[in-house]
Amino acid sequence: MTYNLLFKNLDELKIKGLGKANVSKLNKLNVRTLYDLLYFFPRAYEDRSNSKNISEVLPDEFVVLKGKILKASNNYIKGGRYMYRAWLGDDTGVIELTWFNNRFVQKNIKIGDEMIVYGKAKKGMRMQIVNPEYKNVSVASLLPGNQILPIYSSTSSLKQGDLRKIIHEAILNFGYLLEENLPDELMKKEGLLPRKDAVINVHFPENEQLKQKALRRFMLEEIFLLEMGILQSRFEVDKANKGLYKIENNKELVKQFIRELPYELTRAQKKVIKEIYNELVKGKILNRLIQGDVGSGKTIVSLIMLLYMVENNYQGAIMAPTEILATQHYLGIVDEFNNLNVRVELLTGSVKGKKREKLLKEIEAGLVDIVIGTHALIENDIVFHSLGLIIIDEQHRFGVVQRKLLRDKGELANLIVMSATPIPRSLALTIYGDLDVSVIDELPAGRKQIKTKWIKDQEEKNKMYDFIKEKIREGRQVYVVSPLIEESETLNVKSAESTFEEYSEIFKGMEIALIHGRMKNKDKQEVMEKFRKGNLNILVSTTVIEVGVNVPNATIMVIRDAQRFGLSSLHQLRGRVGRGEYRSYCFLESETINEISEKRLEIMENTIDGFKIAEEDLKLRNSGEIFGTKQSGVSDLLLTDIIKNIKEIKYIRDFVLKYLEENNGHVENEYLKSDVYRKFHDGESLIK
Repeated sequence: MTYNLLFKNLDELKIKGLGKANVSKLNKLNVRTLYDLLYFFPRAYEDRSNSKNISEVLPDEFVVLKGKILKASNNYIKGGRYMYRAWLGDDTGVIELTWFNNRFVQKNIKIGDEMIVYGKAKKGMRMQIVNPEYKNVSVASLLPGNQILPIYSSTSSLKQGDLRKIIHEAILNFGYLLEENLPDELMKKEGLLPRKDAVINVHFPENEQLKQKALRRFMLEEIFLLEMGILQSRFEVDKANKGLYKIENNKELVKQFIRELPYELTRAQKKVIKEIYNELVKGKILNRLIQGDVGSGKTIVSLIMLLYMVENNYQGAIMAPTEILATQHYLGIVDEFNNLNVRVELLTGSVKGKKREKLLKEIEAGLVDIVIGTHALIENDIVFHSLGLIIIDEQHRFGVVQRKLLRDKGELANLIVMSATPIPRSLALTIYGDLDVSVIDELPAGRKQIKTKWIKDQEEKNKMYDFIKEKIREGRQVYVVSPLIEESETLNVKSAESTFEEYSEIFKGMEIALIHGRMKNKDKQEVMEKFRKGNLNILVSTTVIEVGVNVPNATIMVIRDAQRFGLSSLHQLRGRVGRGEYRSYCFLESETINEISEKRLEIMENTIDGFKIAEEDLKLRNSGEIFGTKQSGVSDLLLTDIIKNIKEIKYIRDFVLKYLEENNGHVENEYLKSDVYRKFHDGESLIK
């Protein structure tokens, strides 16, 4: 099909101005195909419609002026440079035009010429425009039709003018290939520009109104493709698995487990357990996100549901983003299920050889009840006997495709994903469109608020050291986190290695250890186990301990160079303390600061509410950083602000749901189908 020409590499196309050198420059901007080029939208626009009389010109504004050249002169200045000056006048006044080292301007601008000029006015000794663009009125108008010019992200060697010409040529020669990919109903209902018209007006708008209509069309298109890809996958799963299983509803082990817990489940935990239980009893395929703040008890909810499935003759699996977190889960669950005759095994990349072969055979034979691991669980050689429930920890580290790979290993494909990165519920429903959302918005009773302090200078740091020594003498333990493993020549940041040396000197006689991502997994596990058992006073670390690590006796978190971390990471790190009966503290060290960092640290000092922190984080950072990049697809929303455009996201999500229900999950439009496929399969086109 001709549509597939859109996905040809740029070096296979004949476009005026697009030589090998420019292809290479565009490749550096991740523009590799014709489709990429047509969808390489401007990052801003330059409005040249601001035509004024000379007397109306204000400093620092871009203006278009028309007048007569009254006077001109060529002056040589220091360093062999020269300057050409001309004075443009109209009925209202005169303005000075200045060009530096421009050999051609003297030939093109002469006294008496009628000129149109464009540039930024500046106020010095007099009002002037430096290096303006210009056209002789007798030759042509300043702008060929359009007065709103696109400004693209570019490299220093690829000029805006050249890029505009290349994209203009591409639209003229190949714009016809952009067949409509949105449903007629949506187009009519929203009065959207057709795709071909929209691509012209997003790059070279005739006026402001058409520019806005083009931007809105492509904003709704990018949301539509994202939601269609996510919800179509969900629709297929629900349709394929509806009513395929029946649970015997045995609950004795679960009741025993809950009775033996040393605390009462919170109201929020009970509510979420009931939501999940009701779906399982009805034979509905579970597809749920459990969202809750750090320490809200998401893990215990997932354990109860795992135990329920094991009791009803199904296996369970937990997938964690790192080996250290998988191991923490394993050790904790073995302890929790100690008296219940439930077999739990750990399967990570470190489990090799005969031990791995034996474990895989036992999993396939159904001799293992619960398997805990990393992405190793997705590998092809792992076969379950009767996988009934999958728990994925730290949802934002895994994407839709990874979830599907693990789900495909199960007979039932029931799935619970957990996230300690809270976001507003309405936003979660739209971003994680393939998941139902449960929120644990309550902390366990007796959980003490973590006191947070921003350490700004050496005097405060010395007081903090004294405080830490006092708490260690009381038997408590300390985390110290640095953003880097080793010293950097370019960054003025305390590394984990230098911090370890510094703390070893300050806290002589105390047990201190270092842990970071370059260590062998075995060594990391040994250090963490010593810390967990209380054999270490201080653990110096990079962010490998950001999520999941649970040591109730650790009550102090020191975050060095806190300005280097985002709010979400700071909140996650703070959540490693405050997990036991003792009052906990978080110290944020930061002497080098900017406005955004200052806001972050003030927010951290003043609130421990993860949902409030997440909202502030969304304001301060881009969406890809919050939700993960490739995994969520949110980073592809280039024209959509996930906070300001939440209504549009929800509207499109509801439209897609209705569309899929009415069409039984089938997409008739081949171009829509291909674009959705490309989005979720690394740019590969479905149309051949």
